[in-house]
Amino acid sequence: MENNKTTHIFRSDEIINIVLAGIGITREDISPYKDYSYSNGAYLRLRVSDHGLFLQNWYDANKKKRENGESVPKLNIGQNLSITFALSEDECMKRDISFPQKIKNVTIVRTVNGNNAKPQFAVRHICYYSWKLSDGDVNLITTALKSCVESGTLYLEPIKDCTKIVEWEDISNLPPRKIAPSSL
Repeated sequence: MENNKTTHIFRSDEIINIVLAGIGITREDISPYKDYSYSNGAYLRLRVSDHGLFLQNWYDANKKKRENGESVPKLNIGQNLSITFALSEDECMKRDISFPQKIKNVTIVRTVNGNNAKPQFAVRHICYYSWKLSDGDVNLITTALKSCVESGTLYLEPIKDCTKIVEWEDISNLPPRKIAPSSL
Protein backbone atom coordinates (compact mmCIF):
# COMPACT_ATOMS: atom_id res chain seq x y z
CA MET A 1 0.00 0.00 0.00
CA GLU A 2 1.38 3.41 -0.96
CA ASN A 3 1.77 6.11 1.68
CA ASN A 4 0.13 9.31 0.40
CA LYS A 5 0.83 11.37 3.52
CA THR A 6 1.85 14.91 2.59
CA THR A 7 4.61 16.49 4.63
CA HIS A 8 4.13 20.15 5.49
CA ILE A 9 6.91 22.43 4.24
CA PHE A 10 7.37 25.27 6.69
CA ARG A 11 7.86 28.87 5.65
CA SER A 12 10.25 30.90 7.77
CA ASP A 13 7.53 33.35 8.81
CA GLU A 14 5.39 30.47 10.15
CA ILE A 15 8.23 29.18 12.30
CA ILE A 16 9.20 32.64 13.52
CA ASN A 17 5.63 33.31 14.66
CA ILE A 18 5.43 29.92 16.44
CA VAL A 19 8.78 30.40 18.19
CA LEU A 20 8.09 33.99 19.21
CA ALA A 21 4.66 33.06 20.57
CA GLY A 22 6.32 30.25 22.53
CA ILE A 23 8.59 32.73 24.30
CA GLY A 24 5.96 35.44 24.68
CA ILE A 25 7.09 37.93 22.02
CA THR A 26 4.83 39.56 19.46
CA ARG A 27 6.48 40.16 16.10
CA GLU A 28 6.28 43.87 15.41
CA ASP A 29 9.06 44.20 12.85
CA ILE A 30 11.27 42.18 10.54
CA SER A 31 13.91 41.43 13.21
CA PRO A 32 12.57 41.23 16.75
CA TYR A 33 15.28 41.92 19.34
CA LYS A 34 14.75 41.34 23.05
CA ASP A 35 17.07 41.82 26.02
CA TYR A 36 16.75 39.74 29.19
CA SER A 37 18.35 40.51 32.54
CA TYR A 38 18.49 37.85 35.26
CA SER A 39 18.78 38.09 39.03
CA ASN A 40 22.01 36.05 38.95
CA GLY A 41 23.66 38.78 36.83
CA ALA A 42 23.35 36.91 33.52
CA TYR A 43 22.29 38.90 30.46
CA LEU A 44 20.83 37.67 27.15
CA ARG A 45 20.32 39.57 23.92
CA LEU A 46 18.14 37.66 21.45
CA ARG A 47 17.29 38.26 17.81
CA VAL A 48 14.95 36.09 15.71
CA SER A 49 14.67 36.73 11.96
CA ASP A 50 14.64 35.36 8.41
CA HIS A 51 17.79 37.04 7.13
CA GLY A 52 21.47 37.61 7.82
CA LEU A 53 23.20 39.38 10.63
CA PHE A 54 24.88 42.80 10.76
CA LEU A 55 26.85 43.31 13.97
CA GLN A 56 26.80 47.08 13.41
CA ASN A 57 23.04 46.97 14.18
CA TRP A 58 23.74 45.25 17.50
CA TYR A 59 26.40 47.83 18.38
CA ASP A 60 24.26 50.84 17.41
CA ALA A 61 21.21 49.58 19.36
CA ASN A 62 23.28 48.85 22.46
CA LYS A 63 25.01 52.22 22.30
CA LYS A 64 21.69 54.04 21.88
CA LYS A 65 20.18 52.28 24.92
CA ARG A 66 23.16 53.22 27.07
CA GLU A 67 23.08 56.84 25.80
CA ASN A 68 19.37 56.96 26.68
CA GLY A 69 20.19 55.99 30.26
CA GLU A 70 19.16 52.35 30.13
CA SER A 71 21.17 50.11 32.42
CA VAL A 72 22.39 47.60 29.85
CA PRO A 73 25.86 46.09 29.75
CA LYS A 74 28.13 46.47 26.75
CA LEU A 75 27.89 43.70 24.16
CA ASN A 76 30.96 41.84 25.44
CA ILE A 77 29.03 41.02 28.63
CA GLY A 78 26.36 38.34 28.49
CA GLN A 79 25.05 36.06 25.79
CA ASN A 80 24.29 37.37 22.29
CA LEU A 81 22.12 34.94 20.33
CA SER A 82 20.74 35.30 16.82
CA ILE A 83 18.32 32.71 15.48
CA THR A 84 17.61 32.80 11.74
CA PHE A 85 15.03 30.73 9.88
CA ALA A 86 16.09 30.73 6.23
CA LEU A 87 13.43 31.43 3.63
CA SER A 88 11.69 28.49 1.96
CA GLU A 89 11.82 28.10 -1.81
CA ASP A 90 8.34 29.66 -2.11
CA GLU A 91 9.37 32.67 -0.01
CA CYS A 92 12.54 33.13 -2.08
CA MET A 93 10.52 33.10 -5.31
CA LYS A 94 8.11 35.73 -3.93
CA ARG A 95 11.04 37.98 -2.92
CA ASP A 96 13.03 37.30 -6.10
CA ILE A 97 15.92 35.77 -4.14
CA SER A 98 17.80 32.71 -5.38
CA PHE A 99 17.15 29.54 -3.40
CA PRO A 100 18.60 28.58 -1.05
CA GLN A 101 18.99 32.04 0.36
CA LYS A 102 22.54 33.16 1.19
CA ILE A 103 22.68 34.16 4.84
CA LYS A 104 25.09 37.04 5.39
CA ASN A 105 27.21 37.52 8.46
CA VAL A 106 28.57 41.06 8.36
CA THR A 107 30.91 41.53 11.29
CA ILE A 108 32.38 44.98 10.58
CA VAL A 109 31.57 47.35 13.45
CA ARG A 110 32.77 50.94 13.40
CA THR A 111 32.39 53.92 15.71
CA VAL A 112 31.11 57.24 14.39
CA ASN A 113 34.74 58.20 13.76
CA GLY A 114 35.31 55.09 11.63
CA ASN A 115 37.41 53.19 14.17
CA ASN A 116 36.87 49.54 15.07
CA ALA A 117 34.37 49.38 17.91
CA LYS A 118 35.80 48.26 21.23
CA PRO A 119 35.48 46.08 23.15
CA GLN A 120 35.03 43.24 20.70
CA PHE A 121 31.90 41.13 21.13
CA ALA A 122 30.61 37.82 19.80
CA VAL A 123 27.19 36.75 18.56
CA ARG A 124 26.23 33.10 18.28
CA HIS A 125 24.30 32.89 15.01
CA ILE A 126 22.26 29.78 14.31
CA CYS A 127 20.46 29.37 10.99
CA TYR A 128 17.79 26.73 10.53
CA TYR A 129 16.66 25.66 7.05
CA SER A 130 12.91 26.17 7.50
CA TRP A 131 11.88 23.85 4.65
CA LYS A 132 13.79 20.95 6.25
CA LEU A 133 12.22 21.28 9.71
CA SER A 134 9.42 19.05 10.99
CA ASP A 135 6.73 19.94 13.52
CA GLY A 136 8.82 18.09 16.11
CA ASP A 137 11.92 20.13 15.23
CA VAL A 138 10.00 23.41 15.59
CA ASN A 139 8.69 22.25 18.99
CA LEU A 140 12.23 21.31 20.10
CA ILE A 141 13.62 24.69 19.01
CA THR A 142 10.79 26.54 20.76
CA THR A 143 11.25 24.55 23.98
CA ALA A 144 15.04 25.03 23.97
CA LEU A 145 14.71 28.76 23.34
CA LYS A 146 12.03 29.11 26.02
CA SER A 147 14.30 27.35 28.51
CA CYS A 148 17.19 29.66 27.58
CA VAL A 149 15.04 32.80 27.87
CA GLU A 150 13.43 31.79 31.16
CA SER A 151 16.63 30.69 32.90
CA GLY A 152 19.32 32.84 31.30
CA THR A 153 21.41 29.74 30.57
CA LEU A 154 23.14 29.09 27.26
CA TYR A 155 20.96 28.01 24.36
CA LEU A 156 21.32 24.25 23.96
CA GLU A 157 20.97 23.22 20.34
CA PRO A 158 18.16 20.63 20.13
CA ILE A 159 18.57 19.71 16.43
CA LYS A 160 21.39 17.25 15.87
CA ASP A 161 20.82 16.79 12.11
CA CYS A 162 23.53 18.99 10.56
CA THR A 163 21.65 19.09 7.23
CA LYS A 164 18.98 21.28 8.88
CA ILE A 165 21.25 23.85 10.51
CA VAL A 166 24.37 25.94 10.15
CA GLU A 167 26.01 27.87 12.98
CA TRP A 168 28.50 30.73 13.02
CA GLU A 169 30.47 32.53 15.66
CA ASP A 170 30.47 36.17 14.63
CA ILE A 171 33.04 38.30 16.41
CA SER A 172 33.12 42.03 15.73
CA ASN A 173 35.68 43.00 13.10
CA LEU A 174 36.80 39.42 12.47
CA PRO A 175 35.67 37.15 9.63
CA PRO A 176 32.64 34.98 10.53
CA ARG A 177 33.63 31.49 11.66
CA LYS A 178 31.43 28.54 10.76
CA ILE A 179 31.07 26.09 13.63
CA ALA A 180 31.72 22.49 12.59
CA PRO A 181 28.63 20.24 12.77
CA SER A 182 30.45 17.83 15.08
CA SER A 183 30.60 20.54 17.77
CA LEU A 184 26.86 21.26 17.75
